[in-house]
Amino acid sequence: MNRIFCSLVVAAMLLVLAPVASGAQDGATANPTEPRDPNFCGAGGAGCDPADVQQWKAIGIRLADLSSADLSQYAYACAEHGDWKKVCETDPVAVLKRLGIEGY
Repeated sequence: MNRIFCSLVVAAMLLVLAPVASGAQDGATANPTEPRDPNFCGAGGAGCDPADVQQWKAIGIRLADLSSADLSQYAYACAEHGDWKKVCETDPVAVLKRLGIEGY
């Protein structure tokens, strides 16, 4: 009888403490309505690129209809390869071909 009583007490304590423990985890979840900080890199700020990459992305958007992934590849390649500047300023598709990206 004593063993059954102890088991019931332990079960009751678990039922009471489990929701409290799970509620503590909710506080660790980021609030999705918080404003994003454009100076913060990562998911909270929706990512950020160096200034030169951002400039190449702006040029790439004006010159060609690229997917976001290809635009990013183009921009990083142009920022990294200064000797490609002439091609980067005129033909993003040629830059992507140099990177082995086809389909444009």
